[in-house]
Amino acid sequence: MPKGSFDFVKQHRLLVFLLTTYGISWGIPGLALLLSALTRAFEVSLEEYSPLSYLVIWAPAISAFTVIYITQGQVGIRAYLRRLLHWRVGWVWYLAVFLGVPLMNLLAAALMNVTGNTWLVIPTGSLGAFMMIALLKGTEGPFEEFGWRGFALPLLQRRYSGLSAAVILGFFWMLWHVPGLFVETVMTQAMQGNTVITLLRLFIGGIATTITMTVIYNGSKGSIPLMFLWHWLSNIPYPWEPGSGISIMQDVMIVVVALVLILTLRHRYLDRKNLFIDVTPGAPEPDESA
Repeated sequence: MPKGSFDFVKQHRLLVFLLTTYGISWGIPGLALLLSALTRAFEVSLEEYSPLSYLVIWAPAISAFTVIYITQGQVGIRAYLRRLLHWRVGWVWYLAVFLGVPLMNLLAAALMNVTGNTWLVIPTGSLGAFMMIALLKGTEGPFEEFGWRGFALPLLQRRYSGLSAAVILGFFWMLWHVPGLFVETVMTQAMQGNTVITLLRLFIGGIATTITMTVIYNGSKGSIPLMFLWHWLSNIPYPWEPGSGISIMQDVMIVVVALVLILTLRHRYLDRKNLFIDVTPGAPEPDESA
């Protein structure tokens, strides 16, 4: 890599990460879809568990590791991977993730039933089938956290408060999801209805989720494994749900949780104190401006 390009990456790690993530996620599949439509020589699928869908979903992780390797080499990669061993955190954060996510989902389903919508049913599937789907879900969305929370969030928190960093990250995270609403991917069934309303729900829910995850992230001193668990538990199709999708009540629930956390824990985990800002603890930091 030319020295000028190397210096640019060092000085603008976050920008390069975002551009690379968007480029991999939607540039490569977009080109494949275009060539398929023009030549009709092959078919392209972005449906769940297809090779291209994994490329889209894993793009934030690929981008993060690429930027770390370019700017810090193998030392940086090893330091980053050591963060996967950061499991020893306060029990309250495990409780927030393991109980909080399923309970929010269950409560949202129950409240939807109260409004006359069938979102809560008696589980009828086998435990084995549920576990298989759950394990498959673990190979998708959780890997995003190598990029969004593991890499981008600590860089943002170097320049902004935790709350501002969460709002900014939530916006870019949801912007990355937007193309998935308009092509045949797992996202097309995530939210349904009027396009404008769907986009509003996407961004509001995504920013609220990011605020909630940021509190847990800072409280656990940057635990990537906890972010993996949160993302995984959020994506699982729970046995009491009749089908896929995100109900309006789920959006309401996460917004309420985010507001409560802002009111109660903002000074502790969302101001400029107690923020986790290390991407590669123990490794020499590259000079950077962003």
